[in-house]
Amino acid sequence: MEVRSLGWQTDLMVRRLAGSSVEDRGDHIVVRTPHNPDYWWGNFFLMPAPPRAGDAETWLAQFAAEFPGAAHVAIGLDGVDGDVGHEPDLRAAGLVPELSVVLTTTTLPQPVRVDPAAEVRALTTDEDWEQETALRLLVRDVDEVAGERFIRRRIAETRELIDSGRGLWVGGFVDGRLVSSLGLVTDGSGLGRYQTVETHPEFRRRGLAGLGIRHAAELAMASYGVNRLVIIADVDYFALDLYRRLGFADAERQAQWERPAPSG
Repeated sequence: MEVRSLGWQTDLMVRRLAGSSVEDRGDHIVVRTPHNPDYWWGNFFLMPAPPRAGDAETWLAQFAAEFPGAAHVAIGLDGVDGDVGHEPDLRAAGLVPELSVVLTTTTLPQPVRVDPAAEVRALTTDEDWEQETALRLLVRDVDEVAGERFIRRRIAETRELIDSGRGLWVGGFVDGRLVSSLGLVTDGSGLGRYQTVETHPEFRRRGLAGLGIRHAAELAMASYGVNRLVIIADVDYFALDLYRRLGFADAERQAQWERPAPSG
């Protein structure tokens, strides 16, 4: 299956580099992340086109056969215009559509605000990564064992990815405390995909995310040969305006369907 969407191309790139299985079945792609089965978008289908009437039953049966123990359903739709296809059958099965904006730039992002109190640098030490874990748990408001296990598995995967030379993770520190972080992953093709841009709620609107995005780009362009940067955000995510101000331009819309696993 030839993937047209730059968003899905870079999603699959990151999954491969992180050790996931990406299997091309000809008429769809199956992605598996055995080391984190609770990661919905590490265990998903990518279909070549939006669903038509009657597709839902077949798709859901295929998904159940591939992921018999999964409590979730996650199906991506290749394409560039955000078309979610025929909705009634998937909605009746409890799935909801999600839309994202894929933005790109080939130039260095330009922050519009700089926090003089912040130190922006790559995460390198065990202490740095423990702070990253604490920040992620706080930002995601995780207060359950399963949720913390999921976050720790994701961060362990991320650290292994970065330690293997496939990218970098940078943080914004204020008085030695990590309050903002993000990653940038590349396969050496020139594409660099940003990951997990997060800022502590008490430190937002101080320019920390913008500084991190620029610093990651500088390092990736200098050390990894990255010449095109890709970042993705939900269509209603407040950071979209930030990305546009930094110089990213809308390139396409990405569509997907999901049924989250029950909580608790």
